[in-house]
Amino acid sequence: MNDGPQLASLALMVRDDAKSLFVRHAAGPFAGLWTLPFVGVADVETAEDALERLLREYLNVQPGPYEFLDTVYLTANTGERFIANAFTCVDWQGDAKFPASLFDDALWAAPADMHGLDLMPELRDWLLQVFNGQDSEPALADYTSEELLAQIADARGEFLAAFDAIPRHLRSEPLNEEGWTPNDVLAHAVDVEAYYRNESRRCIEEPGRAWRPFNDDEWKDVHSLRPVEAEGALRERMEAVRAETRTWLQYLPPDALNAYANHPERGVIQIGDRLATIASHDREHATQLREMAQAAALRSATEQYEEQEEDQP
Repeated sequence: MNDGPQLASLALMVRDDAKSLFVRHAAGPFAGLWTLPFVGVADVETAEDALERLLREYLNVQPGPYEFLDTVYLTANTGERFIANAFTCVDWQGDAKFPASLFDDALWAAPADMHGLDLMPELRDWLLQVFNGQDSEPALADYTSEELLAQIADARGEFLAAFDAIPRHLRSEPLNEEGWTPNDVLAHAVDVEAYYRNESRRCIEEPGRAWRPFNDDEWKDVHSLRPVEAEGALRERMEAVRAETRTWLQYLPPDALNAYANHPERGVIQIGDRLATIASHDREHATQLREMAQAAALRSATEQYEEQEEDQP
């Protein structure tokens, strides 16, 4: 039995947008670890042969130009050691696809964003050298359903308190420069929560999926075409959406919240971070509602003054 390091070929696949493919191993000596795609080199093949086999048979793309870059030393969970010949790969044909039994998650990330990815340390160090990245890295968050549920519950309480401070007869009246009514803000909060929960679910269920940000302009267009919802109906819809969010989070596997996705503006993000945005979004609009309450108070005072002026002889 050969106890020495095993030879492997590793693919640094670089797209036109400078993002590279990272994968999480589903099984084997690297199970649960994030790496660049790589495969062991068989006795009867060269490192280049193994690289092309990796691209064709494992990632289902046709190889384009590639070039040897460096040698990387990797240590598996089992203690096995690998000497990986790293190749830069460009202009391949097709979209990378692979069986879930091989890699159970994947994403495309730019060099500047990879600090948000839980890579095996030696690969991270090597990539930082290759891309001249920074040595300092922020700590990854460890999200739990209980903490997220508490956050979004507290934020919703703050949001509703600000909403309830606005006189009922003014909640369907525009109270800011954008022409929003308090009921518009209520509807917006409901729709944003539903979207963030559903997009999080899609990213968890579809490894490698890119996060699609909520589009405020599209929401305004759609909202303007809806029949006007009464406050009571909005509150019922808000509670129904929150109940679904609670149930989904309560039964979500703990590691799902720490799963990764690509964000077009923020790079690599964790799903828990996106769900925490539900709370921060509610707090942001609680501030907006408090400003509306001030505008409502000013309007009421102005109306009272004008009525008094009219009553005077």
